[in-house]
Amino acid sequence: MKATIKIKLYPNHKKAQHLRQSLGNVRFIWNKLLEKEIELYQKEKKFIWYFDMCKEITKLRKEYPFLKKSSSYILQQIARKLHFALKNFVRHRDMLKFPKFKKKSRYEGILIYPKDFKITNKAIYLPKIGWVRFKDKVVRKKQWHEIIATAKQVWIKEEPDGFFAFIQYEKKIELKPSNGGVVGIDVGIRNTVTLSNGEVYKIDKDKIMQLVEKAEHLQSIIDKKMTINRKRGINYSKRVEYLRMKRFKILKKIRNIYQDFYHKVANHILNSHEYVVIEDLNLSELKQAKHENKKVEKKIHKYLQNISISRLFKILEYKAQLYERKIIKIDPKDTSKTCSNCGYVHHEMKLSDKTFRCPKCGFRIDRDLNASINILKRGLETLSPSSGHGEYRREMARFIPCLYAEPPSL
Repeated sequence: MKATIKIKLYPNHKKAQHLRQSLGNVRFIWNKLLEKEIELYQKEKKFIWYFDMCKEITKLRKEYPFLKKSSSYILQQIARKLHFALKNFVRHRDMLKFPKFKKKSRYEGILIYPKDFKITNKAIYLPKIGWVRFKDKVVRKKQWHEIIATAKQVWIKEEPDGFFAFIQYEKKIELKPSNGGVVGIDVGIRNTVTLSNGEVYKIDKDKIMQLVEKAEHLQSIIDKKMTINRKRGINYSKRVEYLRMKRFKILKKIRNIYQDFYHKVANHILNSHEYVVIEDLNLSELKQAKHENKKVEKKIHKYLQNISISRLFKILEYKAQLYERKIIKIDPKDTSKTCSNCGYVHHEMKLSDKTFRCPKCGFRIDRDLNASINILKRGLETLSPSSGHGEYRREMARFIPCLYAEPPSL
């Protein structure tokens, strides 16, 4: 199974300049090739593809000497990437947008394949740059032997706090035996993750909101200082750069909190269940949800800007492949408004309601637990005899008491 490890690089001043030059060169090549594609399409209604792009790169290297500071193989990867971007655009015109020009410092990074890099447990060799050392406190020495032997590619990227290498390698996974069973997952605002068996996973939202407010406060200070600097004709300020770095570290901390939380939740769920049912959610629609209390609505939207429900689902899908588990996606329509006891849809239910009260049968249950049970039921509908899982569905009945007994009332 392919896995990726992130390590921080510590280049000296000269090598850091070379890395920035290479990042600038790949952005320059992308923009030049894209400009050529647009001109050709406007004149002849056609594109040039990978091999012709490589010829164009050779001409550009002669015309712009600074491009020779980067490996030709690295620049050719940009041609390959643009080639596939245009191919996908041509095939799926209705779904995909035309490739865009890359702004300064916005290109994703440098992609390097095994024949152009070498790696040890202390340094990495990059073409035209040389050996760049790194420090890693997470990976054990035994694991480094596996990484060095099976490294597939390296992605070099610059972030505000330094250069990073993302090393993709083949990881051996020891499969853990499943306890069997199916579980439905509801991801919400009040309870971050609620399972259909009653388990609830909560993240420290107060801490998250404090960090968000700090980041917003720093951004307001940066905006004010930038306005003053423009009036004075100042283009660069050490104070502004310091504040930007401080804000970046806060945002990175928020991201790491969620990343750690999601990985732990995903591991626990997949170790305990063979089938996991999730909603095929559209987060943008969730963000646009109206709320009667404007203060609460503002807080919800601020929280949703940082929570990445799709990220949790991606981690679940990735780890499900590792553990040989199955993810089932269902339509999320009215999962929170449907009574898990009688099936009645309570359309008048408000977003502020924490408890689901069924007007038809009088059943009461926690809102998020009710939704997770409905998600589970919809997922089990896919495990029908026609899909080859009829026997498994009958077997699972003993693991899911909510399907044959009344769910717990509050």
